[in-house]
Amino acid sequence: MRPLLILDCDEVILRFAAPFRQWLDEVHGLALRLDSFALVGNIRHKADGRPLDPAAFPALLDGFFATGQPLQAPAEGAVEAITALARDMDVAVLTNIPEAYRAIRAEVLRGHGLDLPVHANDGGKGRVVKALAGGRPAVFVDDLPPHHSSVASHAGHVGRLHMVADPELRRLIPAAPDAHARHDAWPEAEIWIRDWMEKAA
Repeated sequence: MRPLLILDCDEVILRFAAPFRQWLDEVHGLALRLDSFALVGNIRHKADGRPLDPAAFPALLDGFFATGQPLQAPAEGAVEAITALARDMDVAVLTNIPEAYRAIRAEVLRGHGLDLPVHANDGGKGRVVKALAGGRPAVFVDDLPPHHSSVASHAGHVGRLHMVADPELRRLIPAAPDAHARHDAWPEAEIWIRDWMEKAA
């Protein structure tokens, strides 16, 4: 049975912060300033500097998933590394996105040459990773520390690689304590993933 690589999408395969900032500006006249690792609280009205009402954020994010995903471009080196890895292992995308927008996400990925199964999720990813991986060698890659904690709790045998593709976000996200390693660039990540799979086989 082939090993399984489970990838988050935003800030692992595709850039999120930069296109989301562009979409907020062009569509809503809003500015995103990454002063801390949080979207809510960092979005302001450009006209007067008022912070966005937190209650308005969920609908705003849904709007981006509905119409803004085509703005997302791959992280540097992602397509090349994932394509190479897919020759030796199965690859699946596990993304916290509403099911209604899963097909758009899959189509955006195909447009960048990545025809991968996309699983929509809500909340911690540990239980889904456990179900997807079963007992085979597997690696999970995500930018958010809580998801590594969830996978550590539910699927401890799975290799956990912390990655943050956006250079601006990297300085704001601390190392995930429950990840086995952190590599923010795909060339180094590919080496680590292959090494883990070989040792776990």
